[in-house]
Amino acid sequence: MNTLAAAPPPVVPSFTARASAFLGALRILARDHGRLDQVLVMTQALNAGTVARAVTRFSASEEGRRFFAERPRIDRAHVDFDALRQLPEGTLGREYTRFLDDNGISPDAFEELPALADERAAWIMLRMRQTHDLWHVLTGYTPDVRGELLLQAFTYAQIRAPSALFLAVFGSLRWMKLGGAHFAALRHAYRRGAATSFLPTFRWEEHWTTPVTELRATLSCPA
Repeated sequence: MNTLAAAPPPVVPSFTARASAFLGALRILARDHGRLDQVLVMTQALNAGTVARAVTRFSASEEGRRFFAERPRIDRAHVDFDALRQLPEGTLGREYTRFLDDNGISPDAFEELPALADERAAWIMLRMRQTHDLWHVLTGYTPDVRGELLLQAFTYAQIRAPSALFLAVFGSLRWMKLGGAHFAALRHAYRRGAATSFLPTFRWEEHWTTPVTELRATLSCPA
């Protein structure tokens, strides 16, 4: 019997609690821009409504319910990264591990579920965090300031997460030195995200051996 279809709607923290968390994280980030933990607090506060809608969307489809039942993860406990490094050039697994290695990124950064009352919402947030670098590989956006801002514009088009819009807009205003060409690139990134198939329900784990160029075509991700 599938109990997920009858699962209760997700619990959304109060506006006061979310605002307090967001402002507290923003104050810390104003002093220390490198605090990843506070970026996560801020995005969690901003995206509570978006995640709640995602829980409802996942619960309404067979594929989404299968995700909730299996709750796949992309971390060292569930993925053999050394095996991915041995895959042929150009495949998703090879390019993903190359991206991690070249940029000194560890998948260990996101192993724990976020502290949320609803485990379904917590898993969705973890899934988005664990697949973030795969979105980089698919889009080709680099993990520097400009590339992250472009990926946020792409992400906003995909899932309408307020945090993505906030980071894309205010991050770009802070980095005005990137020039007018950057804002044209932001618009293009948004359009790419809108054209691309819905990525949160994509089974990356089933495509490690697929060439990235083929994935881009499959997912309708334009250049």
